[in-house]
Amino acid sequence: ERMGALLLLGLLVILPVVEGVEVCRVADLSLVTQTGEFFLAVTFLGMGVTTIIFVLMMLKAASEKRKFYLVTCYCCGIATFAYYAMLSGQGWLISPSCRQLFYVRYLDWFFTTPLLLVDLALIAGADWTYVAAVVGGDMMMIFGGYMASISSGHIKWLWFAISLLIFAPIVYTVLVTFKTLVERSHPAVGELYNKMSWLLVATWACYPVVFIFSEGTSDWSPNFEVMIYGVLDLLAKAVFGFILLLSHEALDRATNPPRFASIAGGTASAYGTQMSEQKPVESYI
Repeated sequence: ERMGALLLLGLLVILPVVEGVEVCRVADLSLVTQTGEFFLAVTFLGMGVTTIIFVLMMLKAASEKRKFYLVTCYCCGIATFAYYAMLSGQGWLISPSCRQLFYVRYLDWFFTTPLLLVDLALIAGADWTYVAAVVGGDMMMIFGGYMASISSGHIKWLWFAISLLIFAPIVYTVLVTFKTLVERSHPAVGELYNKMSWLLVATWACYPVVFIFSEGTSDWSPNFEVMIYGVLDLLAKAVFGFILLLSHEALDRATNPPRFASIAGGTASAYGTQMSEQKPVESYI
């Protein structure tokens, strides 16, 4: 009788919790198939090869420019790990809409999207106060998106709206605040920043659309979702990185602003600097 009473007490505690849980039937589950796994494999290979290329490029880069290479390498490297986890069948759960949800993707974005913003801030020469503000906002945006993906009903769309509200000032910072700083730099730096900032904003603006039709309304299959997210990730990370790291003149200008040495007794400058070797005054007479 004592064991029966304890069992009854346990049921009374558990039942209120079980009532709020949506149980999905196997037939209702929406999972990634071999088609989705193919797209995961392609994206994983793309990110992995890109990371290796960036590492090799970093080893040959001038020391003052390696900060750009380090940030970009970590960005693609983390994405490579995330896609390997998804390809291995890890890092996912079943959402309230009975849909396979790769939560590791949000873990990836939580770390990599701030790194992309740091790249832009380094080009613009932004103060670290602005960098901390935009990076903090970006992390809040990703957290809000994750909470929307694991929620249902009006709570899902409330989290989604909060995330979009945070996205707006991030776009303003990238296209206006940082852009104002770049206008005082060399034209090559401004041209590079324009390419990278618009690529980033354009690709990031597509993510909420994918969310609405996949994790939001489930109109798009998990396979199509994986494909679209893979394309966007490659554009926002790999293509973004190649544009940055192959712009040698702009990186030289961004890391070594023009300097003027004394006429007498100048020394040869390091690779990538704007100061040329100075000769004694007597050599010009």
